[in-house]
Amino acid sequence: MFPPGNIAMYENSSLISGRASEAARMFGLMLRLRRRALKMTQDQLALATGVGRRFLIDLESGKTTCQIGLSLVVADALGLHLSNMVKPEQPFGPSDLSELPPPLDDALEPEGEAVG
Repeated sequence: MFPPGNIAMYENSSLISGRASEAARMFGLMLRLRRRALKMTQDQLALATGVGRRFLIDLESGKTTCQIGLSLVVADALGLHLSNMVKPEQPFGPSDLSELPPPLDDALEPEGEAVG
């Protein structure tokens, strides 16, 4: 099915997709619980934030392709600020942040420099 050299890449991609799905699901659940705790309907939150109700439905259900900027606007409107949601000493969702792979910064070329 996959060339031998691509199996590891496929497995890594599958792992990343799984983690992204779980994080999106947890984030959406957190938003839904907060909205309900504030006794807001999706229509009210959509009106307050300028996003569509369909976007909120997708966001709360954990759709991984929701725009991060709009997602953070919704979270902020609910009083959930990014700096309060994710702290190094406090894990987010089912996995600890220390389990994340090291940053890719060292592998990336600085902007504006030609490769080769």
